[in-house]
Formats: sequence, structure tokens, C-alpha cells
Amino acid sequence: MKYDHLPPGLVPIFLRRSTAAAFWGVSESTFDRMVEEGHAPRPARFGKIVLWFRPALVASAARLSGVKMEADSAASPSEGGNEWDAVLK
Repeated sequence: MKYDHLPPGLVPIFLRRSTAAAFWGVSESTFDRMVEEGHAPRPARFGKIVLWFRPALVASAARLSGVKMEADSAASPSEGGNEWDAVLK
């Protein structure tokens, strides 16, 4: 899926399966297995559309790698944080 309507460098908040797998740097089949085994989050469903919440993907990746993230950094961008703040510390 192309995101030409977004400013350069901006990633959508919800990702389709192929983009979520690419975001994690794995194949779609590996990503499916990671979701099934509980290593990656389950998707949200909006009718027939299946989407992954990007901050949940970041938080799961941090847990897998052993990186401790602050509880509100991924969930509260309105408070000045973003999901990368804890990773970059």
C-alpha cells in the first residue's frame, strides 16, 4: 500500500499486515507466526479490514528485545512523548 498522501517520513498509526511485517523487518509468514505465538500483538479489526496499531508493535518489539519502555511514552503523544523516546534513552 502506498502512503503518498502522507508527508515524507510519516508512518500511519495503523498498519496493514504486509506493512506491519516490514516494520518489524520480517516476512509476512514469520510475522503471522509471531502473532500466533504471542510475540507480536493481535490486530484490530474494523469490519473486513485487519490493522495493527503501530505503537503496540513498537512496545512488543521493545519487550522482545528487553528494552524497558516508560508506560506512557507510547500511549500519550499528547503529553509530549512518542514511542521512540524510551528506545532512544
